[in-house]
Amino acid sequence: MDQSREEHLARLREENYVIEPGQKFEVDAFQPKDALGITRLYYAVYGETFPVDDVYSPETIVQNNQGNDLYQVVGRTSKGDIVGLYALFHSAPGDRIMEAGGWIVHPDYRGTSLALRLASKIHKNPPEHLGIDLIFGQCVCDHLTPQKLTKKFNAKFCALEMEPMPARPGEQAVYGRISLMDSVLPLKNCPDDLYLPDRFHAQLREIYAWLGLDRTYLDNEAREKALATSPETEISVFPLGESDVAKIEVESVGADFAEHLAEAERKCPGMHTYHLLLPLSHPGCSAAAEAAHKSGFFFGGVLPLWFDRDALLMQKVSGTPDFSKPQILTEEGKRIMEMVQADWQALQAEKEER
Repeated sequence: MDQSREEHLARLREENYVIEPGQKFEVDAFQPKDALGITRLYYAVYGETFPVDDVYSPETIVQNNQGNDLYQVVGRTSKGDIVGLYALFHSAPGDRIMEAGGWIVHPDYRGTSLALRLASKIHKNPPEHLGIDLIFGQCVCDHLTPQKLTKKFNAKFCALEMEPMPARPGEQAVYGRISLMDSVLPLKNCPDDLYLPDRFHAQLREIYAWLGLDRTYLDNEAREKALATSPETEISVFPLGESDVAKIEVESVGADFAEHLAEAERKCPGMHTYHLLLPLSHPGCSAAAEAAHKSGFFFGGVLPLWFDRDALLMQKVSGTPDFSKPQILTEEGKRIMEMVQADWQALQAEKEER
């Protein structure tokens, strides 16, 4: 019988297990024997506050690792304690892309090589059985360390999400909501044909130039021919209540796109942030981007292989985003920030003209 979150927490609370500092460790792929240690690691780092129940359940951790939807690597001591964790997992609808994240290191082991070795295990040698062509990543922008590690592993920045993360506990008044810099590490080139929206054609061409991906940009004549046989709009909405974010993913674009977008927002009212993912392989992407802009969405960047083909990220933020807060490491990242801010400002100017 499955135990509840509270039952698992009661066990960890009563056990009050202490991980000894200074142990020697190895970095290895997850084994079922590690599951209890992973729950202890989460409890040691987050206490009872982590918002996902599964991380406190050894049985669920073992179950989640049985397929190809999750691949975890651990820092394991000679005693069997788990002192570090990193993972690949599916966060996009595409089968050929997985996100790297869930990075945790026990406080007593943060001055060691563990964090770097965990990342190396994932980024330099992802297992072939996962069948992925690209690793997606996100860096918090309230400090630079994640971006430094991203650069070290030759991943490329591709988008900037303004304020999708809640403030860290106790830092609401100090810093507030946190922005994310998105990155990709292509494992294969995967050439493709794209319809770049007129509004963002120059920005996307510039980003693709440093991503180094083989893309062909189709002209307006090809777009008009393809639009003649376009299906109706298909949209999926995913509210992320703990983050106050709603993700709107568009599979196809029809003439009724604006109505579908408005309905998607009505399904998730009052969110701080809305993310819109438009398929750049669809000839209606340009018209959809214009309609979204009129509804308050502004540029975010590009997410290669998000749908197993590339997606345009647009975003809508409650209030005025604070562009002075994100810390950006690289020239490419700073250039994306300029693009995002410029389009937000253009959006405000258009609103005033209406």
